[in-house]
Amino acid sequence: MFFCKSSFCVLLFIVVLLSNIKAEEFNATIKQQKAANLFLDSIQQLPKSDFWININSALFLKNLRRNINQPQLIYGGNNTNFCGYAAMSYSCITNYPLAYVRFMIELYKYGKAHFNTVYFTPSFAIRKAAGLLKFKGELDINYADQIWFLTLADHFKGYLNWINLNYQLGDEDKLWAATNFAKFNRMIRKMCTVKTHSVGSDLLRPSIKNIPEFLNHKLALGEVYVYLNNTILHKKNHNKIRKRIPTHFVFLLSIHEKDGLITFTYWDYGFKTLQQLPVHIVKKIIFGITWTTKE
Repeated sequence: MFFCKSSFCVLLFIVVLLSNIKAEEFNATIKQQKAANLFLDSIQQLPKSDFWININSALFLKNLRRNINQPQLIYGGNNTNFCGYAAMSYSCITNYPLAYVRFMIELYKYGKAHFNTVYFTPSFAIRKAAGLLKFKGELDINYADQIWFLTLADHFKGYLNWINLNYQLGDEDKLWAATNFAKFNRMIRKMCTVKTHSVGSDLLRPSIKNIPEFLNHKLALGEVYVYLNNTILHKKNHNKIRKRIPTHFVFLLSIHEKDGLITFTYWDYGFKTLQQLPVHIVKKIIFGITWTTKE
């Protein structure tokens, strides 16, 4: 006969329950991914859009196919302010590939569409700009990503966008496309139908004694996003005034500490990256942490 203390039994039950939930979610995502591929298979070709006049339909479909099968390759472009949308997209497209491709095809055909509870009606300036972005690296030919990022930035607004609400070519690099902490959390809630929880802000860092322990606890609950100053992580052409403020969102995958060094793996810019930094540096660059739980 097997005996155990009640606290251990409860812990064991929670571990097993979480493992089963994650397995079910993984299987559901695989099914959605297969359904998304079948949906794209049913579209032999798309005629030129009356709304997105600068989009090559064949490359648009090719980009959609890659995104649902390899969402880790989604890339916001060189020196753009699309990083917040890209971090959200990595999770959103991974978890809802069928909803994503249906939305994108409807948006391409009719110039407007729903994603979950959000209704998008991108402006004429946005529809004209998609396909014309240049010198953004791979984003230049990823036409589905251009439509997606521009549409998200056109719809979701925060206080950083108030001085520039109407898009002009080149605004993807400016405050028009910027994402503050509250706006990012709102996008996650509305696009991914999850509950968001957060600590931190756009200006003040969160007071967390043991960051690896805190983040590992949140990773066990759901997905975790970190809002940080990335001048140490990446050499990017940000203005010098940004050196003391957060500029970037990453999708956290794992984190641990040993001998005063924090090793963490995160996703951003189309890649999974392993980074090792001293504890005091990590505390200095993190301004916000968002984690999700299912509705």
